[in-house]
Formats: sequence, structure tokens, C-alpha cells
Amino acid sequence: MEKNLELFLDNEKAVVSVPKQFFEGDYTEKDLERALSSIENKFVRKYVLEKYSEYTKIGFPIWKRLKINSLSLPEYKYEGYFKGVEEDLDLIDFEGTHRKYVLLSDIFSSMGEYIKVDNEKDVKVEYIDRITNDVYKVNGKLVLVRILKTNNFSNNTLRVVAEDNAEVEIYNIHVSEENSFSVDNIFIMVEDKVQVKVRDIYIGGGKVAGYLGVKMNGNESNVDVKPYFLGSKSAIFDLQYLLRFVGLENKGSIKAEGALSDEAKVVFRGILDLKRGAKNSEAEEMERCILLSKDSKMEAIPSLLVDENEVTASHAASSAPLDEDAIFYLMSRGFNRKEAKSFILNGIFENLINELSVFGLEEVVKNALKKYIE
Repeated sequence: MEKNLELFLDNEKAVVSVPKQFFEGDYTEKDLERALSSIENKFVRKYVLEKYSEYTKIGFPIWKRLKINSLSLPEYKYEGYFKGVEEDLDLIDFEGTHRKYVLLSDIFSSMGEYIKVDNEKDVKVEYIDRITNDVYKVNGKLVLVRILKTNNFSNNTLRVVAEDNAEVEIYNIHVSEENSFSVDNIFIMVEDKVQVKVRDIYIGGGKVAGYLGVKMNGNESNVDVKPYFLGSKSAIFDLQYLLRFVGLENKGSIKAEGALSDEAKVVFRGILDLKRGAKNSEAEEMERCILLSKDSKMEAIPSLLVDENEVTASHAASSAPLDEDAIFYLMSRGFNRKEAKSFILNGIFENLINELSVFGLEEVVKNALKKYIE
């Protein structure tokens, strides 16, 4: 299983505290029976049964930063899960935000696709308050647009295997309502000479636990990850990004930008993990946040793990109120304060808006920005 932090180095093992857990509100064996009775595919049924034995031994974590200490899962409803599978499932196993939530998608997904991309494929999916699991094996080019909306609770998992010379573009748009809770777990396995581009967008007032992990097994690949966030009201975005460099001459970057208003908070955990043997690799991490109220907050927790000498690695983080000098400069050129604020905030998201316009989704960000400019 792909861990977020590997605790062994030579003969030494690090010790980390395990979060407290709770089991109340979880699915039961009756829910498992309903799931199995709905799934006709024998390979999927076998996979679900294998994962359930582990699922029952793990509780949901008590997360202090997200203020999650209880949970009430929605009634299980099957709609269609891995219908086209014609082989034993051997999916990437990973820890994600927490192992429990990855297993929740594996076993109790109401929806999910298992797709092999041999040439070029454009996919657009939209999930609202769903438990889902999607798998893409790419031997060509995949452009994937995911729109995840949460009014109450959602748990979405995505796995991507990018084979030699593959191209993968992923646009994740998370929209959460106030008082909602959602989890999104993504893991991408990268082989030789792969191009990966991810735009991970968080908008709204809910509590969100997000995880994106990329493992560069092969050589000469490029991974470009840009998270964006617009938090309002009592939003808490607890986001974790992992780039693990294993092969030679890989490039990977995490460059996050966003703005927070009201009492919104973002916890940003970026991990650059360069393994021994990952020679001539380049790793970069950066987070920048504009705080639009005195009660908004960014907490940056960068981790730079380097076990190889011949690499380039760096990280940086900053959070600050709107630049009053920049506002004054724009006002001196004839703009009022509201217009000046609009120019600055739109400048952060300009490239993202242009990229989303290809899919006709630019208004999602534009409409969200209007609330911050009032």
C-alpha cells in the first residue's frame, strides 16, 4: 500500500501517533449484503468481499482540524459500479486522507467507472452527494473533468495508471455547501515520459478533506499540479498533496493559490518525497493565500524529504491580507476600491478561468469570485 509517509529508513522506524477513531454511524453487514446483491459482476463482488474484512477493523478518524468526531452515512443505493470489468481487480492501494475513506469507496460506491484508454478520451462526470470510485488506465491521452458537489456528505475516490508516453489532464471542481462534509482521494501512478496536468479547485463553505498523491515510478515524466481554493463562511479545507519521485529525471511541481473570507480556513500539507536513486529530478512546492478577513486563516505544513544528493528541491508558503499598496495604486489610476479588489482577485484565477473556458465551466469560478468582491 502506498503510504503518505514511509516510516522506515534503513533499520530505523519512525513512530507517529494514531488518531482516535469512532465506529458509530458506519455501514453494517446488512448494507454489505445489499451491496453484494446489487453487484452482478463476479470480479467486483470478489474485490468488495476482500476489502470488507479490512474495512471492519478500522474506524473513522477523529479529525481535530476539521472538527469531525461523528458521522452519519447516507442510505446505501446502488446505481452502477465497475460494470465492464472482465478481470480480477488489482487496483492501486493507497492510504489517502485516511485508509477508512478509501475503503469506503472500494466497498460501498453507488457509482464508478473502470475504463481503459488506448487512444484519446474526453470524460466529464458530475457527482452530487455520492460515494464513488473511478479507475482509468491510460495508454494514450485522457482529459477528465470531475465536478463534485456536496450538500450533505460525499466520498469520492479516483485512481489513474498512466503508462509510458501517456498524457493525463484532470480538472477537479469541488463545490461544497455550508455544514457539509466531503472527502476526495486521488492517486496517480506514472511510468516513463508521462505528462500529467492537474487543476484541483475547492469552492464553498463546507468541510473538505482532499488528497492527491502522485508516484513517479518511471523516468523523464512531468507532473504539474495547481490547487486553487475559494473558502467562505466556516469552510475548512484540509488538503494534502504528495509527489513521490522514484525514477530518474522527473519534474514535479505543486503551486497553490487561493483566497479566504469570513472564518474560512485552509490547511495545506505538501509533501515532496525524493527517493534514493531519483537522480536529476526537480521538485517544487509553493502556496500563496490572500486573507480577506481578520478571522480567515491559512496553515501551511510543507514537508521536503530528500534521500538523494543529485536533485533540486524547494518549497515556499505565504499568506497575507490584500496588498493595500496595490489597491492604492489601482485607485490612483481611476478605479474604485471594489474594482481594484476585483482586479487583484481575478488576476489569481485568470489562468484557471481561461483553462476552464475550454469546457464551458469558467462561470463556476467567476460566480464564486463575485461573492468575494462585494
